[in-house]
Amino acid sequence: MKKLVLLSFVIITFFGCGDEIRFNTPAMQANREGETWRATYFAADIDFGGFLVEGGMGLEVLQLVTPTDGTGTFSLGENSSAYAVFRDFDGTVYSTRNNPDPSVSIYPVEGTISVQEIDNNADPKLISGEFNFTAFSEDGLRSVNFIDGVFNRVSLIGGLEVIND
Repeated sequence: MKKLVLLSFVIITFFGCGDEIRFNTPAMQANREGETWRATYFAADIDFGGFLVEGGMGLEVLQLVTPTDGTGTFSLGENSSAYAVFRDFDGTVYSTRNNPDPSVSIYPVEGTISVQEIDNNADPKLISGEFNFTAFSEDGLRSVNFIDGVFNRVSLIGGLEVIND
């Protein structure tokens, strides 16, 4: 009887669930304000000589913009040509181009976007990297923080439009 149970377990383990295993690649996700934020759709574009990486979940949209279309780490902040924009479910737009109100923070906006890999052999091309930032609303009174962010094998398909911040 033990042999039959063991044999059944082995058969189910190897053959029963084979089609149900899925890997989370490609992906775009981060830790937003202490909670996992995982995009349900994502794409990338080359605009204005740099990358635009976009991911969204429901009404929320996150965009990462770099000044060049190559690998590298780009600092985010007041005088940077790289920036991040997040539009919340209620339409509030947060940007690393906005400075915090002095009553909220005396520290300037900071963060990075790091494009680590471009797969030119794929069709369409794929890009991967990491990001982290704190962005502020236009009035500087509200903020959103993304840490440990990754975009992995996101397709360069084009047709994206930058969120006005």
